[in-house]
Amino acid sequence: MTPECVPCLIRRVLFEAEQADDSLSAVATRNAAEMLGELFGDNVCSATVATQVHRKTYQLLGTNDPYGALKRKSNEIALDIYPSAEKLVTSSKDPLRTAFLCSIVGNVLDFGIGIGYDNPARLKKDFKSLLDEGLGWDDTTRIKALLKKAESVVYLADNCGEIVLDRLALKELKKFDIDLTLVVKEEPILADATRKDISGLGMERIVDRIVEAPGFAVGIDLDSLTGKFGRMMENADLIIAKGMANFESLSETDLAPVAYLLRTKCSPVANALGLRKDINAVKLLERRYHK
Repeated sequence: MTPECVPCLIRRVLFEAEQADDSLSAVATRNAAEMLGELFGDNVCSATVATQVHRKTYQLLGTNDPYGALKRKSNEIALDIYPSAEKLVTSSKDPLRTAFLCSIVGNVLDFGIGIGYDNPARLKKDFKSLLDEGLGWDDTTRIKALLKKAESVVYLADNCGEIVLDRLALKELKKFDIDLTLVVKEEPILADATRKDISGLGMERIVDRIVEAPGFAVGIDLDSLTGKFGRMMENADLIIAKGMANFESLSETDLAPVAYLLRTKCSPVANALGLRKDINAVKLLERRYHK
């Protein structure tokens, strides 16, 4: 966790209060500030701290899904974009790379922190220009080499909206001779996709199975890695993780290799990955990430 994470979290809490009950904004932000004063430190995981802050915020706001309406709108916008994105992939000389790019562009949806898109409609407006940026870091070739030898691959989903575009990447991944597991959230948190959020998207026809990441957690709950879910992750020949929160949590573990597909929306994550800020990135870490 870095000092930059503190105002980011408080902005997100304020945004959540505005979505749920604006009259509770002061109570929620005051509580978040007090918690961060106690929890912030040099050797703590930003995702773990964020989980604790959001859990208490949801309790104060009396809601289990303040992003519900935004999640539904995000999926609707992405479904409008999907046909043109699918044409790009099918006509591409490198369909997997193009599918990764389309999926990563969807990662710009990140509500309430000032570094992503708060309005899902903006994704539709800017989709082409974001695609035109291409990949600022591209380890797709190295990932293909792993996929050719892999038997099991786990794909950790991130936000709604981008989950629609993830279908392109999942379809391309299934062209390799792999067993493919899609992981969504068990409980609503932020704009992350749950099983309910992907209903009707046909994911079950693309992947071999859909698994829920246990509990309420930003990224992955590190305690869940000691059980059945953790064994599945450990046994995977490759983990593909969408978004910054999955990096924030998985970087605390020995899991490898992990391919991160994300937009580097903040300096702490970009710096930790050795990347520039505000780029579309496919970053493969074949060995444990060391701080």
